[in-house]
Amino acid sequence: MVEFLQIIAMGVLQGVTEFLPVSSSGHLVLAKHFLGLESPGASLELFLHGGTLLAIVVYYRRKLLALLRGFFRGERAALLYALWVLVSMVPAGAMYAWKGDEIESAYGSPFVVSVLLMVTGAALLSLYAVERRAPRPRPFGWFDALLMGVFQMIAMLPGVSRSGSTIFAARLMGVKPAEAAEFSFIMSLPVIGGAVLVEVLKNGVSPGGLAAWHCLAGAAVAAVVGWLAIGGLIRLLGRGRFHLFGFYCVAAGAASLALLLGGF
Repeated sequence: MVEFLQIIAMGVLQGVTEFLPVSSSGHLVLAKHFLGLESPGASLELFLHGGTLLAIVVYYRRKLLALLRGFFRGERAALLYALWVLVSMVPAGAMYAWKGDEIESAYGSPFVVSVLLMVTGAALLSLYAVERRAPRPRPFGWFDALLMGVFQMIAMLPGVSRSGSTIFAARLMGVKPAEAAEFSFIMSLPVIGGAVLVEVLKNGVSPGGLAAWHCLAGAAVAAVVGWLAIGGLIRLLGRGRFHLFGFYCVAAGAASLALLLGGF
């Protein structure tokens, strides 16, 4: 029962932090350091990431189905959207191939995470001015996709939120809130899917000594909570309150840094 409740709790944490701009990777690093927490199974993260992948697919199912139909019919809009997603993948892919080991080493440094969490918070707070300016309607373009891809590359570092940084970039460029969130999450599908695939190729799909149904339950919880988190994030974006997450990130990063400097 303890194992089951722990996995459910991790599913909730994964579903919330994967989509809200608070850095799921950063929270995991800090939790492991301060609370001595460890994932009860290496392959559990595979299941949890699968749950968040499902959340995106379900939430944007109509958009994804329309894109698939359009793609196979050779429709220009669908082909262009697919090209934008491909462009957005290039920076992160190139950086991982070049500096993958160095990036992974940053996950062992709570100090780096604390600083980057504050940087993420400062960036989100700066969106207050953007959210108050008059809208500038214009079509989404390849440069928007590339810039969001660059920020997705930066978010490979723990403490930098992927959703926060990519939506931040889009809003700076004047992309409408709902459109910014939509592309941010759809462009993450090949990234999350790729991470899941790499894990499968390395370690297979065994639950790693855990009960399989416990892992599936955790994935289901991550999917449901993630689906709710996406909807909540979009509502806050539409109300011009996305910057409020910045207060949390700055406070969490500063508190963590203070504890680390205090010897904890």
